Amino acid sequence: MPDMVASVVVLLLAGGPARLDADGVEMLLPSAPGVDFHLGARDPNATGGFEIEQHTRATPVREGPLAFWSVAAHPLDYASGGSGVTVRLHIHPGKDPQRFTWRTQRGYLSAPGDLRNQEFTAYVRVHGVSDPSRAAISLKVRGGAHTARDPDLASCVMMTFQAATMGATTRFGKELAHPLYDYVRLTPKLPAALVENRWFGLKVVSTARPQQPSPVVNRLYVDDEPWDAAGRPRNHWRLLSEYVDVEGASTGRYTKLVDWGAWQTTLRTDGIRTLDFAILSAREVIPPP
Repeated sequence: MPDMVASVVVLLLAGGPARLDADGVEMLLPSAPGVDFHLGARDPNATGGFEIEQHTRATPVREGPLAFWSVAAHPLDYASGGSGVTVRLHIHPGKDPQRFTWRTQRGYLSAPGDLRNQEFTAYVRVHGVSDPSRAAISLKVRGGAHTARDPDLASCVMMTFQAATMGATTRFGKELAHPLYDYVRLTPKLPAALVENRWFGLKVVSTARPQQPSPVVNRLYVDDEPWDAAGRPRNHWRLLSEYVDVEGASTGRYTKLVDWGAWQTTLRTDGIRTLDFAILSAREVIPPP
């Protein structure tokens, strides 16, 4: 009996048993009405609201009990100079076009139902580091299209998970006008870094309390041993880094607080040749009190 009581107390202190989504992934925050995108077992080449940039085909793969998709990077030229390769996976919360930018936003970029307070999850593995100075995965939130035609459409922030060869394993980034980035190097809370041929679960949780003006807390979580023996999520999520975005605080060229809803949510790789992905989801959440 004492052991049972102790277990109940531990659960209560920890917030109770883990809440699992349709993919068996722990939800760090409860869902709110609004966007709830899960790729699930659907074909990423033909799923509404999901896009692989340049329409590069993803190939289904199975390793033992684990089923996933693999996609090759495509070439690009960097505005800052040089060339490289990238994969970009986009989630769109609705069918409305992007109507606003960071300068004109109304709390959203396309429609009131855009993804705002959110939990964005991806299970990923990279192969073939082609550029150690750029090897990274970026999870971009609250943003829009990236085009030279109208640079202000970008309107996004991001949390990055990087190879140790980049000198910083995690950063906060802000790209309001494409392709002008500000990066803030963050102090990692864990000794985790992006490496080849190893699976990682990644989550960005970006929330603001409903008050004006309110800072936005952007957190990056990692699970560096994400699968159990049956190929199911282990849910050993740990906080890797955090950045609190505040109106008027400079990240370099920008001082604008990014707190609006996204027309587009993106997972991007740089400096790697192939990306494996198994679970992708993005949903509206209830901010913590």
